[in-house]
Amino acid sequence: MMLGSLCVLLMALWTKSVFLGLAFIAGVGAAMMELPEPAPPFAVIDKVLEHERNWLESPWSWKKGLQGFGMSASVVYVFFACWFESLMALLLLIGIYANIACVYGNKRMGIDDL
Repeated sequence: MMLGSLCVLLMALWTKSVFLGLAFIAGVGAAMMELPEPAPPFAVIDKVLEHERNWLESPWSWKKGLQGFGMSASVVYVFFACWFESLMALLLLIGIYANIACVYGNKRMGIDDL
């Protein structure tokens, strides 16, 4: 529900719509209600949640600080890209993410001599 609300926020920023902004606030409020935690239905979701828990429990280091800065900077970048209605800026960010995913994939396969 929170992810859907964030998508509504991006649409609200893109169209500069007050009504979509209010829908975002309502969605965030509904997402913060106390609900029992469901069991993850898929192995992929369980794997992602386990990775996130491990990241949160790991001690702070320069790598974790850099990852945190990258996530924060990405949120600000997407906010401004949507506010200024720049599809090219969003596509650039998607390209950067794809490049990062390729680098990590290559390292997992043992191809790290780039």
